[in-house]
Amino acid sequence: MSYQTVYEEYTAEQKKLMSLTANSIQSTLRQYEVLLDLVAKEVTAYGELTDKNIIQKVMDSVVEVDNSMIGVGLFLPNGDVYAASSGVKLPANFNLLSQAENRESFQQTLASNKMVLGRTYQSEVLKTIAFPMRKSVVDPDGNALFVLSTVINIPKGFKFFFEGESNQNNSDLYLYRGSDRYFQIVLTHHQLDPEIYNYQIPQANIAQAFRTLKLKKGLSIEDIKANDLEVITTSVQPGSTSQAVSRYLPQYDLWAELTLDNDYVLGLFFKELQVLISIFVGSLLLIYLLFRGIATNEKRIKDALEHQASHDYLTALHNRFYLDQQLASMKKGSNYYLIFIDLDNFKAINDGYGHEIGDRVLCLVAERLQSLVSPQDVLVRYSGDEFIIVAFNKNESSISTFCQAIQSRLASPSMIGDYRFVLSASIGIAAFPEDGQDLDELKRYADLAMYEAKKIRNTITFFREDFKQAYKYRAQMEQELKKAILQNELYMMYQPQIRRDGGTLGVEALVRWENQLLGFVPPDKFIAVAETCGLMLPIGEFIIDQTFADITEIQNQTGLPVTVSINISVRQFQHNEFFDRLIELIEKHSFIHVELVLEVTENLFIDDVIGIQNLMKKIREKGIRISLDDFGTGYSSLSLLNQLPIDELKIDKSFVDDITTNSNTLAMVEGIIAIARRLNITTVVEGVETDEQRKILADLECDVFQGYYFSKPLKLEDLKAFLVSNTHLFNAK
Repeated sequence: MSYQTVYEEYTAEQKKLMSLTANSIQSTLRQYEVLLDLVAKEVTAYGELTDKNIIQKVMDSVVEVDNSMIGVGLFLPNGDVYAASSGVKLPANFNLLSQAENRESFQQTLASNKMVLGRTYQSEVLKTIAFPMRKSVVDPDGNALFVLSTVINIPKGFKFFFEGESNQNNSDLYLYRGSDRYFQIVLTHHQLDPEIYNYQIPQANIAQAFRTLKLKKGLSIEDIKANDLEVITTSVQPGSTSQAVSRYLPQYDLWAELTLDNDYVLGLFFKELQVLISIFVGSLLLIYLLFRGIATNEKRIKDALEHQASHDYLTALHNRFYLDQQLASMKKGSNYYLIFIDLDNFKAINDGYGHEIGDRVLCLVAERLQSLVSPQDVLVRYSGDEFIIVAFNKNESSISTFCQAIQSRLASPSMIGDYRFVLSASIGIAAFPEDGQDLDELKRYADLAMYEAKKIRNTITFFREDFKQAYKYRAQMEQELKKAILQNELYMMYQPQIRRDGGTLGVEALVRWENQLLGFVPPDKFIAVAETCGLMLPIGEFIIDQTFADITEIQNQTGLPVTVSINISVRQFQHNEFFDRLIELIEKHSFIHVELVLEVTENLFIDDVIGIQNLMKKIREKGIRISLDDFGTGYSSLSLLNQLPIDELKIDKSFVDDITTNSNTLAMVEGIIAIARRLNITTVVEGVETDEQRKILADLECDVFQGYYFSKPLKLEDLKAFLVSNTHLFNAK
């Protein structure tokens, strides 16, 4: 097993080496092709082939740039040499077509628009091993004007094989041609007979090597070529029965073979064997020492587990388990305050600077809190960025002063790494026994007080009885909301959207909830609850499904091309099945894509702009338009326009309310509409309630209007009547 592991690790490393080597070879060959293209460009820049001296200077400049190029020559289509770099002395009647080693590749070059590798051979003219590369240059009609040929010094051109990772062991590299099975390049770590370039690998050897591979691995030679695989085969080098890693280089029709060194593998195995024997002997000693130290280890483990059970692993503060134990063992008559501390915007620190910096911030907070609490007080890290302090022997005034000291201490600037932080916290406080009779109740009420403080941030809030009522109402709303869909309490209403020219464009779908216990619940209240308790996905699907059914019914009965806008929550849009489910519902109702607009808010883009961009592109590819809702109320609106595939801007009602009285608001709306028009984005303004507002917005060339001036939200039957009674508006000019 040890030998097999060593062998597999070695072959895996050799495959990796082959991949690197193959990529380097292809990259090197492409570089030479680029150099030939540069020479061709320079030569043809002078027009017809008249001045050989100029051409020679161009070739000499290329040879000077790359010393691995022995020389460059320009040959006519009949094979005659026209000009060559000054370092190459060719016979007067030198002709490539008259040479057996060059004839076939020269003819292939004339018929190809890519660089062709000539066969490597011992050149009597150049007195060296010649690795030729050729490329033809054609006129606009496709006729060959001439052929550029260069000869490469193999050790210099491919010296990377002897450097870096390639020099880790004594592997040899063989490249042979797929067309005629002659060796193209042989790079070895020992002296090699140049006659190897005259050796033609028998086809039977290659067929047998790949036949064996197909039997063992089920891989055909076509599979290897098509998938750029590195495979273990029998070596095809002359006189060898060893194994090698092989890979096909399709661009140049070359097979690369990297030999495996079995002696090297055995050496690694014997080193491993020595380690195994040492481990065996050491294990006997370890067992003796282990039994000797069992009692000591068990005690140490027990102490460590007890510490872990009662302490937070990151900050070393006590944890919630310790808090429960301490308060459970406390005397009944004890009075104390439970202070619930939650850091403001801590998620932004984790997201913006990373969790390592976030952890260091938490440790800093722990240190600062520890420096403020009295010895008799209890300080715990409750969870995440939440801390609890149980303070004894204090009244409400001293607790308030103490909490102010906490906020002041946290607000003191601090450097963590290269970053400067100024922290703040929202604090909720509950008193025992006035506010709660047990720890769970007290924590819940302190958490409610902290939740209220969180609405403003960096605030101290004592628990009040009305918090409990708000909590109960919210909990009751959550329970009723879970039953709302099953009991058909949710229903849809639609507010018409009117074009600037007076024509009805479409409607916005608005969900409503009427509950037997709670009565009518405004969307801004129950949507927030649905978002936090995980009900937004089924509610969102109901909205889409019911809207598609209603609008399809209207279209079938009236024949009017009504467009519908549907608000999509952040939770819906971020769900990984949102897009697929949307398409399923469209197909279910045979809904026409171009009649659908999805409205999203800027909050959607806070966490993952790139991921949301990709999803929006998929949606638009389906012919669905995207509208940016409540535009102008967020901090990133203008930057979003430049990044996102937005079709429509919906200007928030807050701008419309004082557009007739506030010149700054008017200027902002005018600027938004102008920017949208430049970007070819439709503008929709909501909350239009007066004719004066309508006229101003029409003069600013807003595209679409929505508001009580035109119509309040309508139920399905009322919407049908509205659309039918306004059919003439569809043809308004």
